Amino acid sequence: MVLGLMGRYCAGKDAVARILEQKGFRVLDVDRIGHEVLEERRDAVAAAFGPGVRRTDGSIDRRALGRVVFTDPGALARLEAILHPAMVERVRALAARERAAGRDVAVNAALLWHMGLDRICDAILEVRACFPRRFFRGLRRDRLGPVQVLRRVRSQRPGSRRLNRKTPGVDTYTVRNDRATARRLEHSVDRIVDRLRHRQA
Repeated sequence: MVLGLMGRYCAGKDAVARILEQKGFRVLDVDRIGHEVLEERRDAVAAAFGPGVRRTDGSIDRRALGRVVFTDPGALARLEAILHPAMVERVRALAARERAAGRDVAVNAALLWHMGLDRICDAILEVRACFPRRFFRGLRRDRLGPVQVLRRVRSQRPGSRRLNRKTPGVDTYTVRNDRATARRLEHSVDRIVDRLRHRQA
């Protein structure tokens, strides 16, 4: 089974990913894959956004790059055009390899639909949390100021237009992560995974 895992900024996808790992899923972290591809394509990124996005050792300064792309939708689209094709190809190859080996896979991707990764999924699990909860999580987790957190929230493409989209033939399940304890969140995920595995049996 390939399970797509998505949600808005700081909704709690990583917490759910850890639960899925405990249930035997191989989690493909698309953010981490994106960091790898960013370094591989760093020359193209620097050419597109200037030397100010590079550190002295030649690597990409992700915070400097973020200040550019999270304030300019056009710049974000240019960055995605550089990185997304290679990211999608890598995720597809890894998912196919794990599936061929008989292992369940979770594709942890905030931009699951935007990148077209929903098309490789048997089901999708969306993690939801209210805006205030996500806002304060962003302040703590990413150590950003309020304005920077708001920019990231607004720049994330799966907003109301995307999160309501459905993939034909692929069921979407939802878990809430507003005030849930770790145990309640795990219980919610367990019920969905057990249902999916029972359906496949």
